[in-house]
Amino acid sequence: MNEGGEKECTSNQTAVYIQSTPHAWVPARIIQSSLSTNSTTLQVRVANYEEEADIQSDGRDALGGRALRDSEVVDVNLSDYEDGVLPLQNVDESGVLVEVEDMVDLPFLHEAAILYNLKARHMKGHPYTRTGDIVIAVNPYQWMDTLYSDDTRTIYADTLVWNVTSKEHKADDYKKHVKPHVYETSSLAYRGLAVDGINQ
Repeated sequence: MNEGGEKECTSNQTAVYIQSTPHAWVPARIIQSSLSTNSTTLQVRVANYEEEADIQSDGRDALGGRALRDSEVVDVNLSDYEDGVLPLQNVDESGVLVEVEDMVDLPFLHEAAILYNLKARHMKGHPYTRTGDIVIAVNPYQWMDTLYSDDTRTIYADTLVWNVTSKEHKADDYKKHVKPHVYETSSLAYRGLAVDGINQ
């Protein structure tokens, strides 16, 4: 604890997002917080990035990588945030972003978490992400040969339409066996109409 009554965070600093005018949200690490209950400010460390594409929700940078060599300390006013709380990053114990195919599985679900999960998947060449029954598409800005191949279409049709064994096992249960894709949406719609006899 320092003389101002503030406690310095240790290596398990809290990974958060802070608002940024040019980027909406940027990852940061809490480095100092006041123990006073009426304090509304925190100090966070934010990495300086040359390119927007380089901004990653990866706490490893802030714990000793590039961000500590090229970063700045920012005072954050918590009254600028909903409920006076900074949104938490979805990172594991090592500070690595927890990326998920279905965003209902995110431990912390908020705008910044959604944006950074979509960005991480986009950068890995996965243009589709699921949120429950909704499939979100992000333009990959490149042609992906296998993404819409006949083989890919057959996998989704077989898994979600033709090889579902009984009505007790809904097609939704089989979604966990395929990656998010627009073919998932079309296969489930076709199954509902043609196989299960459910009107739209």
